[in-house]
Amino acid sequence: MNDDMLTGEWKQMKGVLKSWWGQFTDDDFNVIGGQKDKLIGWVQENYGRTREQAVQEVDARLKEYSDKYGSTVNDLKAKAYDIGETVVGKAREGATAVRSGMEKTSSYFQEKTFDSIGSDIADLVRKYPVQSVLIGLGVGIWLARGNKR
Repeated sequence: MNDDMLTGEWKQMKGVLKSWWGQFTDDDFNVIGGQKDKLIGWVQENYGRTREQAVQEVDARLKEYSDKYGSTVNDLKAKAYDIGETVVGKAREGATAVRSGMEKTSSYFQEKTFDSIGSDIADLVRKYPVQSVLIGLGVGIWLARGNKR
């Protein structure tokens, strides 16, 4: 595990660190802050290891952590990336549908005269009377609220 990975996963490692080194406190966790050199110095100081022994111990523990949890983190990152790609794809589909709808609406208004649009609206009201009344009420309420401001 490199220094960047250690810093990135530091908060998730808190419980594991305490299980490895029983003397590890919350204050130690905050002071070290994911810096490998500080962790090595802490192990050296608190467990009476030489610098070389502390480096070997920290490297072994971080490798153990990476082997055990690294694939899980990478799997989660891959799933998050896939979800992001899906969301982007769906947003593109939605934008295409809206664009298509706008183009159809634009061409409808360009092709129709005011009288034919009125006729189409009258046909819709005849076909869907209840929905038309509800829409009319909603528009009326919206307009009334707009006049109060």
